[in-house]
Amino acid sequence: METRDIEYILAVERCGGIGRAAESLGITQPALTKAVQRVEAQVGLPLFERTANGMSTTHAGRHFIERARRIQLEYEDALKEMQGIRTGELGVLRLGYSPSLPNAIVLDACRQLLRERPVARLKLRRRLARDLMDLLAAGELDIAVAPVPRQATDILAIEELFDDRLVVVADETHPLQQRRNLSLADLCGQEWLLPEGHIVLRQQVDEAFRRQGLPPPAMRVEVDFGTASLFALVRGTPMLSVSSGHAEAGLPGLKPLDVGLEALDLRRRIGVVTRAGAYLSPLAQRMAALLREQVG
Repeated sequence: METRDIEYILAVERCGGIGRAAESLGITQPALTKAVQRVEAQVGLPLFERTANGMSTTHAGRHFIERARRIQLEYEDALKEMQGIRTGELGVLRLGYSPSLPNAIVLDACRQLLRERPVARLKLRRRLARDLMDLLAAGELDIAVAPVPRQATDILAIEELFDDRLVVVADETHPLQQRRNLSLADLCGQEWLLPEGHIVLRQQVDEAFRRQGLPPPAMRVEVDFGTASLFALVRGTPMLSVSSGHAEAGLPGLKPLDVGLEALDLRRRIGVVTRAGAYLSPLAQRMAALLREQVG
């Protein structure tokens, strides 16, 4: 089997049909059909079956695709490593980071890296933690700075950086700012800006209310993305939201409410996350070192 055969199989799975895959690869449909048949003959099982909408993977095909992706990523890592040996520390660093982190931690490290490596280039992605983990697993990121996943996985390698705690924030003139030792019952009936229900943070908040037999937070605004600019929606309103305890300086007009850990425990660990066993370029290694220095 040639490496291009793996590329062909992955293209058929991704495009859902021979025609679309052949067009994306720039080859003829007969050539691609022969490549698929060649691989199926080698593995001894059909990998695809025809459907009304094109082609879908068989049970065996799904297992083969999963391993083929790993093989392709390993091959790409090998090429990157050879390129790094040939060019030294030149290249591109693909860095992702969570919007719930203080910008300074990541961006200060980026500035230092750019000063040290005048010809290096950065590609930054600011995404929710779950999206970052998917991008890492797919080989689309070299390194991510994000909350450490709650469940261990052999796909990702994690180096913990620091402890963080999310806090409930409100406008500095909100009546609850005058009260101390707030309980979740004190927050009932308030309007909230929070992520959508499939996001871990929202699930943590909902579960805390549920454990105490309280109705879930009353949602005024739900979002499927994260950015500090969203807090402009909270400023000057009675809404509550949740922010990193390290980000208070970057939230003008907002202040944390005095909600104790016994009421809402949103502690977490922040870490540098990479794909387990992946090649880390000198740029990626230096970025990890700079991040350690930032939180040191």
